[in-house]
Amino acid sequence: MAVLVLLSGCGTTRGATAAPVPDVLTRTLDLARGPDRPLPTTIWYPAHIPGRRPLILFSHGLGGMPEQFTALVTLWARAGYVVAAPVYPHTNGAVLVDPRDVRSQPDDAAYVLAQVEALDRRPGDPLAGRLDTGRVVAVGFSAGGTTTLGLLRRGHDPALRAAVSIAGRRPATPFGGPATPVLFIHGDRDRVVPLAAGRAAYAALPWPKRFVTIRGAGHGRYLRPGDPAYPRVSRLILAFLQERVPPRSGR
Repeated sequence: MAVLVLLSGCGTTRGATAAPVPDVLTRTLDLARGPDRPLPTTIWYPAHIPGRRPLILFSHGLGGMPEQFTALVTLWARAGYVVAAPVYPHTNGAVLVDPRDVRSQPDDAAYVLAQVEALDRRPGDPLAGRLDTGRVVAVGFSAGGTTTLGLLRRGHDPALRAAVSIAGRRPATPFGGPATPVLFIHGDRDRVVPLAAGRAAYAALPWPKRFVTIRGAGHGRYLRPGDPAYPRVSRLILAFLQERVPPRSGR
């Protein structure tokens, strides 16, 4: 609808402008895995979704929030993915962070995935019939990278086709279940999660994998637009997603 702009004090119309049409939409689900585990989850998805689209679960780090990664997840949504990012209950930026709770977050992530996938079967939901629930990717940064790797345990859902661990550590549980290709990204000057910790996680994974070291980079600054390494890292992640789980229109 055109919006008329009136000049103050004269009442004449200067002109008409059309409201911009967003290419990516967002919504928030009020999820919880028990009374002590609220998991509000933001979803980014293309405004127009032909066919079914793969789902990406994104996990933030200690003291983080999903909105800090809006540029990155919006890039994925524009490329044709549906992205779900929960706020973990005891490690987000609005609470007193308890690092020990990272051990519980793979279960949170699996729960969120199941709840978002259920939208595909909910009549009248904007995502009903639009999710390719057989093709899922998990991506995480720092403690979220550890959470992502923690999903790759024995008995994990075979729909989890690929994963990206950005500055993550080896999870508490051993790897198991269907083989899942993983991209590891780590800065060689990371003082929060040392490069050696990322390499240890890489060494423990028995499946197809790739480790990319970001030279001269600390803890995740390369995920921020404006950082010199951001264009390379964002392209690297998107290329991996498109190679392993391409956002084709059909099922």
